Amino acid sequence: CIWFSGFWSQGDGACFEGDYRYQPGAAQNIRQHAPQDEELHRIADELQAIQQRNLWQLQADIQHQGRYYHEYSMHITVERDSPTGQQATDDADGVLSDALRDLARWLYQQLEMQYDWLTSPEAVDEALIAGGYTFTETGLRFG
Repeated sequence: CIWFSGFWSQGDGACFEGDYRYQPGAAQNIRQHAPQDEELHRIADELQAIQQRNLWQLQADIQHQGRYYHEYSMHITVERDSPTGQQATDDADGVLSDALRDLARWLYQQLEMQYDWLTSPEAVDEALIAGGYTFTETGLRFG
């Protein structure tokens, strides 16, 4: 679930809830889906690197907390699912949490760019033309 508010007040942002675990081929799939998005590639690489250091056994539970929606309103619990009970590396919690928060920031930027496009004069004109709406110079609808 993705939560967001924005795009004009302090405290606006995006967060998400869900479960995270390693998915083989994820970084490659992300590069194929978004070949020009270097920030998304960086996040995928960070996730892959911390997973590799923990033998692909990290998982996280991500929950939204509070009334605001931004990367720091997510409570992230990181665990290592090791069949032998091996503990996660010392940096696992911090690195994984930071990467997931970076992903929330990236999501917010994508939502903001989409909002900017949808509310641009060009997009509004396109929607009016597609809907067959016409207006007078004073803003009254006719036709």
